[in-house]
Amino acid sequence: MSGLLATSLSGLLAAQRSLETTQNNISNINTEGYSRQRVEQGTKPAQFTGDGYVGQGVNVTNITRSYDQFINKQLSSSLSAFGDADRYHQLATSVDNIMADSSTGMAPVLNRFFNALSSVSSDPSSIPSRQVLLSEADALAQNFNTIGGKFEEIRNLNNSDIGAKVNEINTLAAAIADLNVKIIANVGKTQGLKQPNDLLDKQDALLSRLSEMVNVSVVPQKNGTSSVFIGNGQALVLNGGAATFTTLESELDPGKLEIGIKTANGTIDVTNQISGGSLGGALRFRDEVLDPAQQKLGQVAASLAMEFNALHQKGFDLNGTAGLDLFKFAGDEVPVIQSSLNTGNAAVTASFQDVNVNPSATANLDFSDYKLKYVGGTDYTLTRTRDNQVINLTATDTVPATGVFTLSFAATQPAKTDVTALPGIDIKVDASGGKTIAVGDESVIRPTYNAAQKIGVNITDPKKIAAATNIEVDPVTKLPVQKLAGGVPVVDALGNPVYVTINGAMPGDNRNALQLADLKDKLSMLGGKASFNDAYAQIVSGVGTLTQSAQFSSSAQETLLNQAKGARESLAGVNLDEEAANLIKFQQAYQASAQSISVARSLFDTLLGAVR
Repeated sequence: MSGLLATSLSGLLAAQRSLETTQNNISNINTEGYSRQRVEQGTKPAQFTGDGYVGQGVNVTNITRSYDQFINKQLSSSLSAFGDADRYHQLATSVDNIMADSSTGMAPVLNRFFNALSSVSSDPSSIPSRQVLLSEADALAQNFNTIGGKFEEIRNLNNSDIGAKVNEINTLAAAIADLNVKIIANVGKTQGLKQPNDLLDKQDALLSRLSEMVNVSVVPQKNGTSSVFIGNGQALVLNGGAATFTTLESELDPGKLEIGIKTANGTIDVTNQISGGSLGGALRFRDEVLDPAQQKLGQVAASLAMEFNALHQKGFDLNGTAGLDLFKFAGDEVPVIQSSLNTGNAAVTASFQDVNVNPSATANLDFSDYKLKYVGGTDYTLTRTRDNQVINLTATDTVPATGVFTLSFAATQPAKTDVTALPGIDIKVDASGGKTIAVGDESVIRPTYNAAQKIGVNITDPKKIAAATNIEVDPVTKLPVQKLAGGVPVVDALGNPVYVTINGAMPGDNRNALQLADLKDKLSMLGGKASFNDAYAQIVSGVGTLTQSAQFSSSAQETLLNQAKGARESLAGVNLDEEAANLIKFQQAYQASAQSISVARSLFDTLLGAVR
């Protein structure tokens, strides 16, 4: 009797545990990250009798969750890839909308500006036409300012977003480490034979959220915990300890946030190890879209100002006065940031080259930043940061004994370089007055970074527009001139002496205005291959192409993510129909075991009655 009762009782308990687990599955059908659980059963060791081995019933050996390491790894990878692509696409779209907007884009404003120039060249004596030109020049400068300002707003928002994501990563890492401690404690209660399913589900959910932020490598441990690494093996979570992410200001660019991990030996810069997730997407957007777009816009603004100022200075206004700069830059023309790690205190300055002195200045002007490094003696290296091309420079004491040096090409250049000229800027190092420069001192020169935000109009009086040419040959012969030198007799094509004189106030002279208007089609940018409109169109096209590519990538990654989620749901998700069937099955097993207990009791009662 005892064997029948014990066997029936074991079946009853197994069915009860299965019913409880099934109901737990049903209750958690909407719990995010929950994995379906099932009761593992095994037969009890049989008892040997003279008639053979008799079964002793069933044991509940374990309660396991539906889990596949490969599927989970695939899901984490998909979450990271989609997080990166989606964030990149969102941010790239914001830049694309600014560049391509017909109401705020540069193309229509540039066209109106050149149309106003054409009007002045048609009637240079017209004050209203001159006033319209100044208004359009101001609108052009303000549009540069506006777009540059919007780029800076996006940069600030992106920096804030990066900071928020870093804080969220820290929160998730700490929570994972805390769960590791709890998992170790719970596994210890069963001598390592049972896993705390709910804690493991929570751990997987946290790891999934972490993967949405940044690409991580997860290494499961035998004790049920997970070790988390980023990049090239930098530990983020080990057992019950979590490293702390932090944001750092770049030593050569205070406006650029970098990512570091705090360790016992200090903070390690891991920016270059960050990839994937929304954090990786934000960093990639900054490097691939925002920085180049902002710098290329500044390149157009600076080149336009350099070309117009150079030509405007050659002309004369209605008062017969030599032309002033048409455009101006607020503050320093070329920002220079000196490394906080420099041990010397020499001042490095840079300025845009004068197109009248170097006609190729705008053609050579690149949108990249440059890193200047002192390597000893009179030698420096200048590295173009967008592609790490290096040129060697030599310091020349242009004004002896002043301690101010101008940098120029060294005699020998690296074999592999496509930097064939200084980038449209002049660089000087001021080591005067006891200032020093140490080997290894570095500075970043940013010719175009915020040029669009700084450009403005230098002239407010329409009469000061220099529409007239600045020289006139002898008015009697009007013969072509071989060579000109102010106030010096030259010869005409017939060899007769001609004297050069300065124009008076000639309202009808439009020759300089015509040359200014011709700048619209002059290939003065990008190595002499593009006009201002062409260069801006290339920026718009480049951003548009990146945005479209990002959209395709985001859609593709979303499809892969849905497939990965579907695979996990198929494996670990709760199916109500299946659970309902299990309820009936386990209910019947419970009822059958209960009936067996009833039979055992009846038999026992019969036996007792027989001996009374």
